Amino acid sequence: MKKLYFLFIALIAGTSAIAQTVTTGDMESWRNGTAGLPVIQIHAPSQWFGVDSLIIAAEEAYLPILFGGYMPTDLHTQIWQESTIKHGGSYSAKMMTQKQDTFGRIAGVLSNARVILDIANQTYALSGGQPITNIVESVSAWVQYTAGLDSITHLPGIDSGLLTVSVYGNVLGVDSKIGTATLKIGPSTSFQHITANVVYTDTTYGADTIRLTFSSSGQAGALDSSTLYVDDITMQYVPDHTGVKSVNATNSVKVYPNPASGLLYLEGNKTEGAIFQLYSVSGQVVATKTLANNDAVDISEIPEGLYIYSITDNANMVQRGKVSVVR
Repeated sequence: MKKLYFLFIALIAGTSAIAQTVTTGDMESWRNGTAGLPVIQIHAPSQWFGVDSLIIAAEEAYLPILFGGYMPTDLHTQIWQESTIKHGGSYSAKMMTQKQDTFGRIAGVLSNARVILDIANQTYALSGGQPITNIVESVSAWVQYTAGLDSITHLPGIDSGLLTVSVYGNVLGVDSKIGTATLKIGPSTSFQHITANVVYTDTTYGADTIRLTFSSSGQAGALDSSTLYVDDITMQYVPDHTGVKSVNATNSVKVYPNPASGLLYLEGNKTEGAIFQLYSVSGQVVATKTLANNDAVDISEIPEGLYIYSITDNANMVQRGKVSVVR
């Protein structure tokens, strides 16, 4: 088992962000199987799932019915256990965009959630994913990407890989998406370290599941043979996110809107001269304001993401909480 690279972040509002292992994110443990007729070999890291097996199984099951006995023959594996091009350990995951018979050109996809496909109604849903107990700040991975060939010029074209992160929580009894991140992956001749920062719409009820998806093409007009290698996936999270709920609620300052984009308003009971500070989850102070009667903080130049705020009076903590910045 390869060494995982953990980054410890400075203390923030009484908590610290630390790394959490992504299940089999080191790509060392693999499973093999078959699907389709003729039989196609299917590969995937343990507890990860690829779209190739889904497409092959769907064509085998449905196309003979829909097209009067037609049996698909132009089917391809899209995920491989790669032992040469890797970041660490023995293996990485390789995925490639390819034409899958009548479905056309399909991106190679690797996800830690299962895809439930409803061919008849042309819909799909995701299930599963990795259970989590805390708010995830970001997801990181080591990747290497090569764009495929343009079908007209037969020269290397413009394409990009894609990492998509979805964080779910139980909101009033409903499994709801509360945080997302999307990151394009550009071409590189060696492994590069990427990080997707999660933006939240609501963290009141906590988070319980994270679903990660890597794709070898992340835009319309996917190019044939675009190839993405993925290795050593980790995520950063703030362990005691309940510790940043507002304190001293009976004498609290209303901080709104949340999420916010341009101005963040501070309204309510506050001592003139108290200090408002806004921190990134890495501990950097991104905004400071000395409070007066009517206050607004300009956050128009602050990158989107989850932030921690604090209000102090004579160095004593009066209130703290969370706010999301969106663009």
